[in-house]
Amino acid sequence: MPRKKAADDKPLTGEKSSSPAKPKTTADYVRDMRTRLRDAGLVKREFWILPENATALRGIEKALRQPFLGERIKLEAFMTENINWTINSLHKALSELEVVSSGEIVLTLAENAEQSIKLNMTEFGDLPLYLAVSGDQILVDATLVEVSRVKDPAVFNSLVLRSRDLFPLSSVGIERVGDGTEVYCMFGALSAASTITVIVQEIYTLAENVIRAVEAFEDHIHV
Repeated sequence: MPRKKAADDKPLTGEKSSSPAKPKTTADYVRDMRTRLRDAGLVKREFWILPENATALRGIEKALRQPFLGERIKLEAFMTENINWTINSLHKALSELEVVSSGEIVLTLAENAEQSIKLNMTEFGDLPLYLAVSGDQILVDATLVEVSRVKDPAVFNSLVLRSRDLFPLSSVGIERVGDGTEVYCMFGALSAASTITVIVQEIYTLAENVIRAVEAFEDHIHV
């Protein structure tokens, strides 16, 4: 996993609390994302496409969110030429992208048990993702929910194991965070020699899959 979560790195879904410092839940991120999209004058539409066209559709969707179709971001300028990324070189390359300079992604170089990059996805309600380089792999993950918040773990696990087609390129697992709490997390892995284009696609795919997972599993989680 990209990082050992600190005790104050709370899962995205939790019970209501009287504490004024209540952390945001996954549902909060979803609501924030929808509010921002509505406030921007955007409307939701449902499309049925072949699975192999999913990546193309994401690019078209982003273009159609603009008032006019301008020049697309040329991410291939940051190709790695089959040289593995380090966490510092990857942070530098990401920081030079338009999606970062425009504030669409906010980067923070986090120093935990394992150095990682925190990415706040502003178009997804500031959803936090974590990215790390581990050997020949780049790992990207996000917390979904505490295991203790799941109503029926057996039913939930069965649903998760059958969700492969719902969340392409992403997997769901259980890990223990810094305070010992077990959480479900969603993650993706790719080669440490991947181009920056592929890495950015993985980041957006994971963010989209986290939102889909919340919507698909919300009836099975205590809020």
